[in-house]
Amino acid sequence: MNKDPLTNDVQSHTPEMPGSSEPDCESDNSNSGIGRTLAAASLPMALGAFVSGCGSTRSEVVLPEVPGPCNPAMGDCGPVATGFQDIIDREMRTTFTREDESHFFDWVKIAIASSNINRVNSDKAIINLLNQCRQYVLGFPVNTLEHCLQTATRAVNDNATDELVLAALLHDIGIAFSYHGHAAISAAIIRPAVSESVYRVVMHHHEFELAHYGHLIGEPTDMRELYAHEDWYPMAEEFVDNWVQVSYDPGFPSLPLEEFLPLIKERFSGFRPSDMEVTMRDCFIETTP
Repeated sequence: MNKDPLTNDVQSHTPEMPGSSEPDCESDNSNSGIGRTLAAASLPMALGAFVSGCGSTRSEVVLPEVPGPCNPAMGDCGPVATGFQDIIDREMRTTFTREDESHFFDWVKIAIASSNINRVNSDKAIINLLNQCRQYVLGFPVNTLEHCLQTATRAVNDNATDELVLAALLHDIGIAFSYHGHAAISAAIIRPAVSESVYRVVMHHHEFELAHYGHLIGEPTDMRELYAHEDWYPMAEEFVDNWVQVSYDPGFPSLPLEEFLPLIKERFSGFRPSDMEVTMRDCFIETTP
């Protein structure tokens, strides 16, 4: 019987059976021949082997499908309400203290752990942030969540694509962090789940909105013309003119948030660590979906 130095949990020791072998998680040999061969031959294969070998002792954290209640007075709104810290505490860890002393399987561990957090937590964090937006009215006729629901409902009514509906629903989710710069925050949140064009629409939607009220506050009304040459420009026009800027009606029959939960779950379910298609590039390099 051994104790895990990180968790202090007692672990049983299983003798190695003749002819069996497991990947050496901590050995510096991963920088030698076999490590280089795995890296060069197939990162997905290495990840798959690691999950079935070294990764087999990892604790799974199962979270409820519906996030816990959001109580602003207690400060438990947002991602923390989903058990994010519990996932961090129970994930496997590496032991290097400097990146230039790490080895291949260290980064396999990190790739699996980070993708696992995305898989079990992202959709629930999004839902919590939307619920948090319910408390922000900011002087508008409806609260931020209702504005987002109206915008998304109009997109649904116009038979928009799923990613545009998602963008309509989340275009102001950044307000949960800050009103100033919220378009950029919202775009950063939604980026892994949509195409580059839709990401740009969310990123610049405020500049397109100024065409409708910029003259009232001393701001230019032609900011959108900076992007007239972009292929996503017509999409942004429809997004803002037909859905966003008209969605402040307290009497509008918006679809409830529950109607959009399957779409959120589908788009933000993240990577499956056991999937052989997951590679290092998926986990560490920002790419256009």
